[in-house]
Amino acid sequence: MSSFFSCEDDKYSLFQGVGTINCHSSTCGQFSVCSSLAFKGQPINEIGCCREGILYPNAVSIIMYILIIPIIGVCSLGALGGGVFKRPILEAILNINSSTSGDITACLMFSAQLVNQVIILFQSHPDYPERPLVNFEIGLVYALGIPISMQIGMDLANYLPLLPLLTIQMIFFVASCPVLLYFAKSEERLENKKEKKIEVQPTQINTDDFNVETNMNDEQRISKVFKQFQDESTSRFPLLPILLAFGNFALNESIILLRTTSYQTSPYFFPNDKDFGDQFSACEPWNFYMMLLLFGVNFIFTLLVFFYMRKQELLKNTVKFNVNERYFTPRTRFFMIYGAGWATGFIAGFLGMAAGLTMFVTLMEFNLVAAAAGATANYGYFIICLQVFISFIVKETQDLTFQIGYQFFFYGIGAIGVLIFTNLGFYLIKKYNIEHIVFYVDFALVLLNMIGNVAWGIEQSERFSYHSLVYNPQSCTAQILSKSSVQ
Repeated sequence: MSSFFSCEDDKYSLFQGVGTINCHSSTCGQFSVCSSLAFKGQPINEIGCCREGILYPNAVSIIMYILIIPIIGVCSLGALGGGVFKRPILEAILNINSSTSGDITACLMFSAQLVNQVIILFQSHPDYPERPLVNFEIGLVYALGIPISMQIGMDLANYLPLLPLLTIQMIFFVASCPVLLYFAKSEERLENKKEKKIEVQPTQINTDDFNVETNMNDEQRISKVFKQFQDESTSRFPLLPILLAFGNFALNESIILLRTTSYQTSPYFFPNDKDFGDQFSACEPWNFYMMLLLFGVNFIFTLLVFFYMRKQELLKNTVKFNVNERYFTPRTRFFMIYGAGWATGFIAGFLGMAAGLTMFVTLMEFNLVAAAAGATANYGYFIICLQVFISFIVKETQDLTFQIGYQFFFYGIGAIGVLIFTNLGFYLIKKYNIEHIVFYVDFALVLLNMIGNVAWGIEQSERFSYHSLVYNPQSCTAQILSKSSVQ
């Protein structure tokens, strides 16, 4: 509904949201004024907070946009995403409203992670140079849980007041700091113990180890299966796990897009309530039915993938291929990894940040070296970025509030940051064998997030009162009460 409003002033062209109508000068913040509004292009007798255009050339904006380039490049090393600069820079410093900040973040992170995936595909495992850096099999298990859990987290966050949301985020970040420092020290000790790079010889097949009859046909069959698994493990682009991961994403996302929320309108369900429009339709039973369908489809697809991949791993056991890498057997190990995927998606949706951090830390617990954990976390984070980006595209198709020129400006910033700083980071980490430094980078960025959260919460309280932090007018309960009072 806010997309129908616009600012008449050419300089102050960014409308800051329906919550700023009938504003006071003290509530608009920096780079903003109370200015006349138009509704669907027609002037109306209302004023609201209008900010300077996103690309309006002022010194602070120029400095911040330049600063985002190295930040996004460094973030991509540790699989941290847009939350690092969304709140501290876009919202707290530049005073861009949350919706537009989300649009900017979606463009930045999609382009950054798209370029980053290309770079990662050409990286080799530090201990097994013939293998890719990304572990696609464990990445598949994470991918099974991310789309649905992310949607649940987003729904909960949308209807939660700001103060408890900020408090939960701060608790999460405070708990993350000692974990990051612990892993940094542990990884540094492991690196110091390495006297030289491990030379990995091609695996020799010893048929004496196979509990089969020693006839030529069995040996040939086992050798063929072993060779097939070996080719798949050394492929830079293993087709099966990638197709399963993105097939699951496409199936989940197609159902998610059938919902009507504050950010999109379902092609099959249009709200009948003209007074409350998209906001009230987010609380309709249709969305609940779509979530039930999402659970059912996700459950069936996950089971099919689990049993198929489990059969593959049992076959690997028979030919004794990479016996230390099992993610679908035993069952308890699969569900531990799958649970970590759910935690990753929920944190991405609920906190709006720290998804890559969650993956990075949990992947280390599943015995991946830091470089492989970081690359696999980036692979999983790309799925999260893709989900956010598709939601942004759907919103833009319906609202047309974020110009194409703005989009390509931020696509370019994200791509440049990765091409320069992520590339440089990979080179330095590999050259000096300092994988542990990624944990310290993540630690510094977590501190930046904490500072930004505190600053943004104080700023919101001063401008809109403490009541705005503990009351959420977007919640279904609040909308029903408002509707009742009108009637």
